[in-house]
Amino acid sequence: MATLNFKRFSHVNDLKAIHHDSLVRFLAPHEAYLGAKGFALPLEGSSDGFDYEALTSLFLSTEDMPQDLVEALYQVNEMATPEGMQDILERCEDAGVDLVLGEEPAPTDVAVQAWLQAPEIFERAHNEYQLDRPRSFESFFNPDSKSVPAIKVPSAVTLKGMEAALTEWFNRKKCGKTVTILPFERDDGLWFLIRRGEPIKRQGAVLDGKSGSVVYRPEKHDVLVYTPALAELRISPVTKKERELYLGVFGKHLFEDDEFFSERGKYTLEPLRRDGEDSLVCSDIEGLDDIVLQEVRIKWGGQHKEFETRRAEDLFAAYESREKELPRHAPLVLAKFRVTFANTKKTRVLVIYPPNKINIKRHDDSIVLDAWMAKRGFILNQTSEEDVENDVSVACS
Repeated sequence: MATLNFKRFSHVNDLKAIHHDSLVRFLAPHEAYLGAKGFALPLEGSSDGFDYEALTSLFLSTEDMPQDLVEALYQVNEMATPEGMQDILERCEDAGVDLVLGEEPAPTDVAVQAWLQAPEIFERAHNEYQLDRPRSFESFFNPDSKSVPAIKVPSAVTLKGMEAALTEWFNRKKCGKTVTILPFERDDGLWFLIRRGEPIKRQGAVLDGKSGSVVYRPEKHDVLVYTPALAELRISPVTKKERELYLGVFGKHLFEDDEFFSERGKYTLEPLRRDGEDSLVCSDIEGLDDIVLQEVRIKWGGQHKEFETRRAEDLFAAYESREKELPRHAPLVLAKFRVTFANTKKTRVLVIYPPNKINIKRHDDSIVLDAWMAKRGFILNQTSEEDVENDVSVACS
């Protein structure tokens, strides 16, 4: 699990916000485990004897907790937010599912009700929540993108083979014996949510008034995005060895070539130095209103491995006011931009870390920003500008 702090279940008031009968049904499959811990689960329709304080204390430790109960607590805990509640309610409405809720349900109650009444909707909402969390990505592509065959969502047999290859590797690295790949087909390509374990952790805890420890295996969600038009695979932050694993497994099982994806650099910040403020022009990109450079990181190197960060509300304007400019030779290793999109007045941030990494706040920004980066030269020549412009026109239509 990402955390042992099931905060929606560790406070009495949060538990009381869940309808009594729903909480009983949610915990009923684990009645034997709870009983062994000294907690008697009351009958539905009767709140007598429901010891909320004792129940919260049980959720402090997962050392011998059934794995399916840990999973249930973890997923409900993550979706029990105002945003998660609205997402669940909208999905249920679209599917014609009428959750049995009171007049003013709390987010935790909505999450538990969806878990019980609409498990498929709940599971998909939780999986996509993991996909859409803000992330940075490293990008790797096939240099010969013009001849790359089209692919669709992999078959169950292909996914099973990919999972087996990943499981074998992560098991050898003492990261558990289960890897699950969940594919999603979206407008900008194929998204893959990979659920897998990390090395065992031991954490100090107070158990029954005594000092002790809790042993658990954290769960990690990696996200990979394949963009067919660019023959590109984007990978959320992982170690170098894990990155090499994913590139090899996805290349082998999707394209029969474990060296299909190149690790050649994709991004450059040289347009900032070469074209100055003209590199930020976005009037020719549908969906963008304004882009402002706000930060750069400069690598001076030398004996002391020196870096310098320059930051301002408008960095080019700040340089101009002091009659300065970006250094001509020292490498630029990071640039942060404030981006205003046409469909909202709120600004968002784009960060470019050459050679392969970017950070964006929303996954559906990527097509528009790719078009701008390609047009201005921030993307090294791996495909034609026409291809990228065609992608963004479809995304904005």
